[in-house]
Amino acid sequence: MRSIMLLQAVALAALLLVSSWANAQTAAPRTAPPLPAYPEVTAPRATLPRTAAPPRPLPRPAPGPARGTASLARHLDQAMALDATARALAAQRDAVAARSATVRSPIAGSPAVSGAWRTDTRGPREATQFDVEVGAPIWLPGQRRALGGSVSAAVAEVEGQLVQRELELAGQLREAWWAAALAAREARLARDRLATARDIARDVDRRAALGDIPASDGLLSQNETLAAELALSEAEANLAASRASYAVLTGGAMPDLEAEAPVPRNVSHPLLAAAEAGLAAAEAEARLVAATQRDNPELGLFGQSQSGNVTEQGVSFGVRLRLPLATEARNAPRRAAAQSQLTRATALLVQQRRLVNAGVLAGEAALRAAEEAARLARQRLGVADQQLDVARRAFRQGETGIFDLYRVRQLQLDAAGAEARAAVQAGRARSRLNQALGAVPGA
Repeated sequence: MRSIMLLQAVALAALLLVSSWANAQTAAPRTAPPLPAYPEVTAPRATLPRTAAPPRPLPRPAPGPARGTASLARHLDQAMALDATARALAAQRDAVAARSATVRSPIAGSPAVSGAWRTDTRGPREATQFDVEVGAPIWLPGQRRALGGSVSAAVAEVEGQLVQRELELAGQLREAWWAAALAAREARLARDRLATARDIARDVDRRAALGDIPASDGLLSQNETLAAELALSEAEANLAASRASYAVLTGGAMPDLEAEAPVPRNVSHPLLAAAEAGLAAAEAEARLVAATQRDNPELGLFGQSQSGNVTEQGVSFGVRLRLPLATEARNAPRRAAAQSQLTRATALLVQQRRLVNAGVLAGEAALRAAEEAARLARQRLGVADQQLDVARRAFRQGETGIFDLYRVRQLQLDAAGAEARAAVQAGRARSRLNQALGAVPGA
């Protein structure tokens, strides 16, 4: 009995020692290096807590001078804080990074304690045996380093997906931004139309009172004034709807409708960076599969106590090693899965490079066309404004009729609307080129 109690005390002490050591390694890593991350090259921006907001680890362009870029950057931060996909990716990044606790551990898994007690059928104290064992899996050669590389590459892959999601949100904000800008321009044109219609109505009333024109012409001016009021009402409703759509993305922030500045061309595109990170993660996973051709061996220390009417009495200690064998049935599916992921990541990177280049070329062509259209629209509006000014002076002097005046006025309204749409389209084309270049608005 004394030997059994001694063996039990030794086993309990070993169990407590292994458990406390394993917990310390998992809970308080002191010497493990941090996981690698891409450096920041822009000014720091407001971020959410780690579990809610993604980091911005990839290089981004220097900010432009326009105030609209800074406003768009602040609104993008708010949109990222609300986006469910971004929050899910941030949580996934933390879950992947938690695997580094295994890399920091000197054993390949959790230790285990097992024990057994038995006696023969002759009754208690005739012959008894008590066994206890403490064991743990051990690393295969090169497995620990390969696992560390796999964890670091997986974290970088998720961070790349976070920045890619940020670019996607930036594209949505840019489109909503310029939709609100167009609605604001149309509302301003509607107000100008109403003001001009009221001025013309006063001129019509004055000439009708003097008897220069028939009183029926006043009905035409009233019709135009009512039409301008209706157009203004519709434009203001459209503006409110577009601003509300923008506020849904940002959680209440409104666009200030300033133009976005152009960005430099040497921008690290988030789509390419994410694809490259995915390829690096697939390569790291392939290296891990190559380093783990078998399950982890298990090394254990055991003790045995025998007493009573048995051949050998006393306490004995020993070492037990369990070495699984490598089989093709185990390794072939793992190699095939790793190769499939590697092939997919390589093809995705090639495809993203092709799409990015095509998007940039299309964006540059669209910007050139939009700027040329805006230049022509401004020239047309200048001519139309001069025509309207001449027609109004001629109407006041009785040299032309009201129908000719409204015909010229309609031409000016068409030119003003075309100029507003062309100006907004030029700004939208600039933003779309920035989007094609992979530029996320910076603070």
